[in-house]
Amino acid sequence: MLTETIEKALNDQLNFELYSANIYLSMAAYFDSKNLAGFAGWMKVQHQEEMMHMTKFYDYVNERGGKVVFTGCPDPPIDWD
Repeated sequence: MLTETIEKALNDQLNFELYSANIYLSMAAYFDSKNLAGFAGWMKVQHQEEMMHMTKFYDYVNERGGKVVFTGCPDPPIDWD
């Protein structure tokens, strides 16, 4: 069983990982739109890695009887310098 404080911290990190994944996917979309397939491919790999991290937190919370809470992520940027 998780304490309330630990459960909140894990959920905060889970949501941060999800937001990070969205940022990488947004970068991939940007690079694809600029016909930079190599860069887009690399960002997609990073997206998958962040999703793997998020899933580990998700599983950890659930396996210990906690409740996963998705708080809603801010929209990632869509244009990049």
